[in-house]
Amino acid sequence: MKKADLHTHPNILKKPEQGEEFIRRAIEMGLDSVCFTDHMPFSVTGDEHDRIPFGGVGDYCRAVRELSERYGNEIEIFTGIEIDYHPLYEDEAKAVISSGEFDFILGSSHLNISGFGIPFGGGLTRTEYALFVLENYLAAARSGLFQILTHLDVYRWVFSENVFYPLEGEFDPSATEPTLREIFAEMELRDIALEVNAAPLYKKFDGDGPYPARRILDIAGEYRIRRTYGSDAHAADKVGFGYDAIKDLLI
Repeated sequence: MKKADLHTHPNILKKPEQGEEFIRRAIEMGLDSVCFTDHMPFSVTGDEHDRIPFGGVGDYCRAVRELSERYGNEIEIFTGIEIDYHPLYEDEAKAVISSGEFDFILGSSHLNISGFGIPFGGGLTRTEYALFVLENYLAAARSGLFQILTHLDVYRWVFSENVFYPLEGEFDPSATEPTLREIFAEMELRDIALEVNAAPLYKKFDGDGPYPARRILDIAGEYRIRRTYGSDAHAADKVGFGYDAIKDLLI
């Protein structure tokens, strides 16, 4: 099995030097391939931080290809993007995808974290919030836009931070199983891979291992779904992080 990190954020247009830093780190970590997956520019959240600037998707793809040509004898470099999916903004996601040439398109749900569509003012339980996030992933799987879905249980981070909006009650993991099974059935049908994401291993916000937690991976194991590894690195020193600890979870 090739050692590939298919989820990294070098912020290549805003910080061009990081592209080479990420590549050098990937080579140092013994990776066979690395994929750059900076976040899409998005009207709801803007193009701040590690998002590709508005109108810059074509430039982004060209920048990654140039690095691929330069370092192609040492490591395989893929062009990817991480798309924040919500059904109301599917056309916007399609427009971003069509404006570039990508090897991998990752689907994720960050809008929920930023509060989009969340009822404020209290009363939302942790279980209801997790189901809200997972319903968005189900819609993403059904959209047919993605090769990989990443950090399905990102709600774990929200639970640990508890600073975004008030969430009540204890989380009931069993309540999410029917929706998870719907997601995995769609992923199996459409040959969408499930990413095992290392971010919780270095963010250390809980002790439940990578995204998704083992309980979810066990459910996914009942379906014919490929798995990929992603460091979700936003700094070069996190590229390839935790691969050896995660590799046994990959199939």
